[in-house]
Amino acid sequence: MITISSSDVIKKPSYITNPKEITIVKDAKKHIIKSVVIPFELYEKIKEKLEDEIYLLENSDALNAKSYKEFLEIESSCEDLAI
Repeated sequence: MITISSSDVIKKPSYITNPKEITIVKDAKKHIIKSVVIPFELYEKIKEKLEDEIYLLENSDALNAKSYKEFLEIESSCEDLAI
């Protein structure tokens, strides 16, 4: 895993276009993390999990705490049955 600044991307775009490892991009002035770039091979391995988490985050307002807890219990049971 490497950490670069946003100005490093301009100097060496391959950090973003062809990442060899997980790359954390920090804002050059504020020194806060702005982006994370992962190699495509890694993305393919974790794609489904990421999509599931993004869906949950985007729809978190629709689930209250109790419903979300029930959903997580059902989800793990469904995963066990799918195996």
